[in-house]
Amino acid sequence: MKKLFNLFTLLMLCAFAFTACNDDDTKLGIIDVKSEELVPGIAFTIIPDAQNPNIIYLESKMGAKYTPLWETPQGRSQKEKVTLRLPFDGTYSVTFGVMTRGGAVYGEPATFKIEEFCADFVNDDLWTYLTGGVGNSKVWVYNNGDYGLDAGGEMAYGDPSTTIEWNNFSFNWDPGKGWTGDSNIFGSTMTFSLDGGADVNIINTYTDGDAVAERIENGTFMLNVDDKTLTFNDCTLMHTVGWDHMTTTAGWSKDLKILTLTENFLQVGVLRNKDTSGEDEWWLIWNFVSKDWADSYVPAELPDPVPGIDGDANDIITTTRTKTWALSISSPYDWATLEGDLMNGFNSPEDYNNGWSAYDANMIAATKLVFTAGGSNSGTYTFSSYGNDDIEGEYTIDANNDITFDQPLYAVISHTNWGWDSYTYLTTTAENKLRIIKTKTDVMGNITDMWLGCRAEDKAEYTAYHFEVGTGALPSVDPVKVLTTRLTGGSSLTYKVDLAYPFCWGYKVGDPSSFSISATDVFPDWTGWSEATYQYAEQIRFTFNNNGSATFIDNNGVSTDGTFQIIDGDSGYGADIVKFNGILVSESEPITYTGPGGWVNFNFNENYEGLLANAPTDAGWLELYSWEYDADGAVSGVWLGIIQAGGVQDGADLTAERRVFHFIVE
Repeated sequence: MKKLFNLFTLLMLCAFAFTACNDDDTKLGIIDVKSEELVPGIAFTIIPDAQNPNIIYLESKMGAKYTPLWETPQGRSQKEKVTLRLPFDGTYSVTFGVMTRGGAVYGEPATFKIEEFCADFVNDDLWTYLTGGVGNSKVWVYNNGDYGLDAGGEMAYGDPSTTIEWNNFSFNWDPGKGWTGDSNIFGSTMTFSLDGGADVNIINTYTDGDAVAERIENGTFMLNVDDKTLTFNDCTLMHTVGWDHMTTTAGWSKDLKILTLTENFLQVGVLRNKDTSGEDEWWLIWNFVSKDWADSYVPAELPDPVPGIDGDANDIITTTRTKTWALSISSPYDWATLEGDLMNGFNSPEDYNNGWSAYDANMIAATKLVFTAGGSNSGTYTFSSYGNDDIEGEYTIDANNDITFDQPLYAVISHTNWGWDSYTYLTTTAENKLRIIKTKTDVMGNITDMWLGCRAEDKAEYTAYHFEVGTGALPSVDPVKVLTTRLTGGSSLTYKVDLAYPFCWGYKVGDPSSFSISATDVFPDWTGWSEATYQYAEQIRFTFNNNGSATFIDNNGVSTDGTFQIIDGDSGYGADIVKFNGILVSESEPITYTGPGGWVNFNFNENYEGLLANAPTDAGWLELYSWEYDADGAVSGVWLGIIQAGGVQDGADLTAERRVFHFIVE
C-alpha cells in the first residue's frame, strides 16, 4: 500500500511539473530555431539574376510560420522575398533571422560577391540628385533658413502619429536656425561620391571649449530608390555632434527615411530613441542644401507686406488739419513683425521692468510729433524730444503708409541702468521713413492710437513706436508695485544664500548707486571655514509671494509664515526697505556660530527708533541694495543689507558700513 501511494505521488508530481513547464513555455515562448540552423541553402537562398548578376534575389525558406528578418546592404526587410539591385562590384553580406515565440534569432552573416559595375542602377534621378551622377561627387551643407527653401533651419520635428513619408509629411514644429545649440555646425559638409564606388565623407564641425573642432567620418552608402531610404556603412548621417545621444549609432546610419530629395534640397528623417535621449520617440527631420546652391543663392527682392490700417494715412496723422501725437506713457515701444503684430505685448510701465528694456517716463512724455496737413499726401511736422530742440520740416506719405521726413529723426526715448546702460532710441530708416503699421480706434471709430514702425536693416521686423492722440502726461508709476513685482517675479520666488559669494560690505548714503560689487576682494575667503558654517547658512530661505505673504526659514531650519511690505526709499529713509511682519526669528542672530567664520552673522535690522528717519520699529527689516538678472531678463538674485555697527548710534548713520548678503533664486 505504501509503494502504491508513493507511485501515485510520483505520477502527480510529474504531472504537475509537466503542467508547470507548459505554463512557462506559454508565457515565455519557445526558441524553436537555433542560430546555427539559419544558413544559406537551407533556411534562405541568395541567387543572382541569370541575365544581370548585379540583381540578387533573397528568399526565406522557413515558411509562413516564421517572419523573416533581413539585414541587407540596402536596408532591413521582413518580406519573404527581397530583391537587391547593387550597382557596384565588391563583397557584400546579408544577415538572415526569424521571429520565434521566444524572440528574434539571427544566423551568421552570409557573404556574396558582385563582379562588375552596373551603371543602370545609378542612373535614377535620385542617385544623380544626391551625388551629381556617375563619376562625380556632391557636397551638402546644413540649411540655415536663408536659402529660400521650405525649412527654417538645420532641423525640425515631425509627429510620429502622422504620416512621415517620401513627399508626404509636414513639420509639427520648425524652431528655426540654431535650435540644435551649436553655432559652429554650419561649417559642416557631407559629400556623396559615385567616382569608383558609393563613398561618403562627412566633416562635422562643432564647438569644443573656445575652439572649433572637426569630427571626420569616411564610409560608404546605399540609396534604396524604391523604399526611399539611405543607409551608411562605417559612418553616420551628418548631425550636430552634441545630439549623438538622440538615437543609437544604427539610428543615425540604417534605413534613414529620405523625405525630400531634389537637385538642391535634401530632407532626412531620423527617429529619436527614447532609451538614449530620455525623450519620447519623435521624428528629427534634418534639412540640407547643396553647397552649390548655398554659395550662389541670392534672395529674391520681395516687398514687405503692408499692414492694414483703418482709414487714409494722411487723415489719420492730421485729421485734415493739425494733430498732436504723444508717445504712449503706458506702452511707448515694442517690436513688431512685418505684418504689424506686436512681439512682446508691453502694456504697462511694469512690463518694461524686465532687466533689459529701458523705461524713462520723463523722456517718454517729452517725445511728440505734430503733423499739419498741406495736401492729400504731404504737410509739415514738428518733432519734440527730451533735452533737444524741436525739429521742424516737411513730410510726404505714400500708398504703403510710409511717412518720409525731409531729415532724419533721432532721439533717446528711454534710459535705464540695469548695472549696465540700456537705451531705447526713436529713429527713422536710412531713407528717413517710418511706416504706420497698426492703428486703434475708439467706440465712435475715431483713431486714437498708431504705431510707427522703423524697419530693421538686419532682420525682418520693425521697432514699433506707440503714439496716442493728445499732449501726453507723466504716468502714475507705483514704485512699490514695481519692486514687489521684481522681488516676486510676478508670482512667487524663493531665495537662498549664495554660498559662493555669500556677502560683502557696502556703504549706503541714501543712494543705491553708491553700492558696488565689482571688486572681487570684498568677498570673504571661505577657505578653512568649518562645515557647520555652511550648514547654518545653507538652510536660510526667503519666499516672497505677489499677494504680500512671505515665508522665512532660519539657520536652524525653523519656518515661519508672515507678510512683507516694500517701503520706497523716497518715503524718507533714503533706501528701499523690505519690512517683515509675523516672521519669527529663533535666534537673535539667525546665522550664529562660534567656530571659524562664526562672526558672519545675519539678522534683521530693528529697534532703531528715533535714530534712522522713518525706519520701521515694529518689525525686522532689510535694506534692498541691488538686483541681478538672467539672460532672459528674469530676476536671478538680490542683495539685502543689515547694519554693520558697533552700536545703535553707529547703525543710525546712513554712511556707516553695511553687511550685504547675496541671495539667489532657488
